Amino acid sequence: IKTDFGVIVTFDWYSYARVILPVTYSQAVCGLCGNANGDPQDDFALPDGQRPTDEIQFADFWKVADVPGCWAGCTEACQVCTETEKRAYRGDKHCGLLVKKQGPFAACHGTIDPTPYFNDCLFDVCLYKGHQETVCSSISAYVTACQSRGVRIKPWRNAAFCSLVCPPNQHYELCGSPCPATCRGQTEAEECEETTTCTEGCFCNEGFLLSGDSCVPLAQCGCLHEGRYYKAGEEFFACPRCSERCTCKKTGEVECRPDGCAEDEACMVQDGVRGCYPQGCGVCQVLGAVSYSTFDGRPFYFAGTCAYTLAEAVDAEKPLVPFAVEMEKESNEEGPVIRRLVVTVHGVTVGMARGTRWEVDGERHLLPLTLGAGAVTVSQEGTHRVLRVPGGPKLLYDGDTYALLTLPDAYRRRVRGLCGDFDGDAGDDVTSPQDLGSAWVTRMSACTHGSLPPPCPTGDPGPCGLLTDATGPFAGCHGVVGPREHAAACAQERCSEAGAATACRSLQAYAAACQAAGGRLQEWR
Repeated sequence: IKTDFGVIVTFDWYSYARVILPVTYSQAVCGLCGNANGDPQDDFALPDGQRPTDEIQFADFWKVADVPGCWAGCTEACQVCTETEKRAYRGDKHCGLLVKKQGPFAACHGTIDPTPYFNDCLFDVCLYKGHQETVCSSISAYVTACQSRGVRIKPWRNAAFCSLVCPPNQHYELCGSPCPATCRGQTEAEECEETTTCTEGCFCNEGFLLSGDSCVPLAQCGCLHEGRYYKAGEEFFACPRCSERCTCKKTGEVECRPDGCAEDEACMVQDGVRGCYPQGCGVCQVLGAVSYSTFDGRPFYFAGTCAYTLAEAVDAEKPLVPFAVEMEKESNEEGPVIRRLVVTVHGVTVGMARGTRWEVDGERHLLPLTLGAGAVTVSQEGTHRVLRVPGGPKLLYDGDTYALLTLPDAYRRRVRGLCGDFDGDAGDDVTSPQDLGSAWVTRMSACTHGSLPPPCPTGDPGPCGLLTDATGPFAGCHGVVGPREHAAACAQERCSEAGAATACRSLQAYAAACQAAGGRLQEWR
């Protein structure tokens, strides 16, 4: 992103971000990046001039929003490598390539010190136990920095090391033009300055032009409509009220027709795209080992330990996205627990196992992970892994006993499973636990459908009482997530398995639901 007043923001879609300011902004900026006054010694300070006690206090001061499940710093089970463990990754096959005297980046060492990049690389790569994708991301950050300063580096990728797989009609270049030929550029001049710097990446083959994020021959270029470029075949709403739907024809012309949003939809912009989006949504929750709440808000207790359909789409026609969410449970000394959640959507299957973070399908993928050409994303938000499908399901899982499945209103009466049918009637959601198990079991192996847990005594609520306390740390959540069913589930979980950890999990589940709904959560641990 480049502004007309000289601010440039660069992001590699993963972990490398850079902001370049004109010198006129010296001492006129603040934030994590400091005050740009040329003195690095006073950057680590709060606006009142005081020095923070540590990095967490400094960073926390500049926090602008709460992300569900996130916290200021690592407090428990913090993964940190020792210097001895890092030593294994100092060689040329990992991070050592960055500082190699006669290596591909030697020409840049005098311009940009590779040491900070080398140290960051060791930290990340050791944490991911040598995962090559981590090595490549770390080195790529240094390549970007060097090329932005006009330094020519030597080839560093090969078939066995960080090879870049390009999409169709594209090829890899170490030093390509920052202003590639585009479809839009064929009809109007584009504001892109050819500089002496080049950039590494995938570029269109000869005879092809950039159309959005793909390369096409000139005959397959899209349309220019009211200053915006659209790919051939792309549909879009041209007016602010969504009263007209337009299509970019293969001839390069735009064809529009009257249209509008359905009763349960609103015309708005989401992720930069104007369209008709559901106004409401349904929420199904696995509140603990035996506690559930359906899309229609019916709480129930079910102690089954087999694999079950949590929810799946029924007769999903366009624009609804077909999907299925399966929950595999097992029994251990604590009782029934989630073993794994499996989501199948857009031809992709993603598994999230209990007790792991930053992992899907048993592989240490670097999250955020994008699958199916952007149709499915998986990210880590604090203690939670979150899977999102645009226009479809969103699944949040804490890696233990809490899961939150959200569906747009468009799925009403189009789903089935333990989470119910989402028809607005809570009364038709649940039968007996045995019937539930028989109806939605997908696999049985040394497991049972369980029985109804005994009713809990209604005396002292213990720590569960915090959930409903009108002046407690969760009071700011009550307006967006009713606490009663969470408090009841907390009591049931405490009844089923004793111990403080049980109540903590229930409180954490309510905290996650509160943050996901935009509530104001206070310190509660």
